[in-house]
Amino acid sequence: MNVLDWIAKWADYTPDKVALTAYDTNERYTYGDIHVYANRLIEAFIKAGYREGDRIAVFAENNLAYIVLFCACQRLGLILVPLNYRMAPKELDKLIKDCNPRILIFSATLYSQLRELTLEGVETISVDRVVKTYKKACVVQDRQYDIKEENPLFIFYTSGTTGLPKGVIYTNKMLFWNSLNTSMQLGITFRDSTINVLPPYHTSGWNVFVTPILHKGGHIGMMEKFDAQKTLCLLELEKTTLFLALPTMLLMMQETEVFKHVNLRKLRYIISGGEKVNAELVRFWKEEKHIYIRPGYGLTEAGPSITSLHHKMALLKPNSIGKSNFYLDLKIVNQKGETLGVGDIGELCIKGDIVTPGYWNNSVVTKRKIVKGWLHTGDLALKDKEGYLYLKGRIDDMYISGGENIYPQEIELLLENFKGVSKAAILSVEDEKWGACGVAFVESRDKNVTLQELRNYLKENIADFKQPKYIFILEEIPLTSLSKVSRKKLYKYFNTLKL
Repeated sequence: MNVLDWIAKWADYTPDKVALTAYDTNERYTYGDIHVYANRLIEAFIKAGYREGDRIAVFAENNLAYIVLFCACQRLGLILVPLNYRMAPKELDKLIKDCNPRILIFSATLYSQLRELTLEGVETISVDRVVKTYKKACVVQDRQYDIKEENPLFIFYTSGTTGLPKGVIYTNKMLFWNSLNTSMQLGITFRDSTINVLPPYHTSGWNVFVTPILHKGGHIGMMEKFDAQKTLCLLELEKTTLFLALPTMLLMMQETEVFKHVNLRKLRYIISGGEKVNAELVRFWKEEKHIYIRPGYGLTEAGPSITSLHHKMALLKPNSIGKSNFYLDLKIVNQKGETLGVGDIGELCIKGDIVTPGYWNNSVVTKRKIVKGWLHTGDLALKDKEGYLYLKGRIDDMYISGGENIYPQEIELLLENFKGVSKAAILSVEDEKWGACGVAFVESRDKNVTLQELRNYLKENIADFKQPKYIFILEEIPLTSLSKVSRKKLYKYFNTLKL
């Protein structure tokens, strides 16, 4: 039995323990079920001539078959490629061409979108047919699987907010060390349970709680898509102990009528990240539900569990992403690669076994981003005198106005502290006088918030050279499929304006 085959081990220890529950269908799989189903699927793959390194693309929402596929791919050395079903057909065509999958597995609900894709030479099969294949009783040979640490297990395509998405290779080694890292930091045991509401095409939907909990032999509830009210009800009914949600999701949950009535007493804490986790959000959940939110930081290319802010420090160190987790090294460097000291802003770099070996079919970007084992994240950060880390935005987002470096996140956090403002985003545009200037987009459902109030507030709190030249109040700031601010859409909107 391979030491990386956690499903096989739990199937041996506790075969009848329920590992997975699909809340949309009320179907449940035990650890014994997953083990047997994966082996049956492997027989079908072998019969069809699949070999180590072949890619299996999946175009589907969260479902139990994903976990069976994960187990089968790991044992056979295949690579699972979850595709973002919210992308446009032309975008998806590029990803499919890039990873060149042997097969594409799709859900029936997405069939109409599938028909718009160019799938020359790619076999397609429905999730339902895959399920029928592994549920059909058949003779399974007793095989010895060699799960290699360096073998790719996933290809996760980045969101592509700054260009064409890149395929990040995620190996078995990364899986193991990230799981150990996460479990150590959060104290995960076989008694823990989570509800996964993040989409399967993102590393967080797999590797913040799903794979670490599989490693520990716990329970995972799955929802095809996020629903604020239903999620709150299930968190209480299922006595869930750990939960991952983006800040936007938590805001949606707390605005429902259900929020007032649920008792989430079993929820140890909520992990949040992916975008700014402001102090007001942390304070609200603590005061209203006595639940701690633990902000953290991660990225597709590493972990994704990189840093964590202890829940008891969340209000004492507002806007911090905490300190580095176990089994990795961090440093902050300037443009020359020199390590910076306390309070200096520079690029955050990561080193350890949780770092990707590179990008699929993209050695040029791999060599640029990973230098002497250090992953250059592209994120700006600083460390305070107590060792707590703070993000200051992306290098690509920072701009120079009149010779001064402007960090958008500083202004965004300030605006989000203004009463009535729920979200803020700062972009930079060309300016004849200063070279570049800032454009502020503010989301507010409070009609009483005025531009003049916002300008007065900014003048009282930040230097003149940091003041955005333009401010727009929107009812809603556009988001990506992962609930992050869509800067592409904001730039497109700004470019339509005649200023």
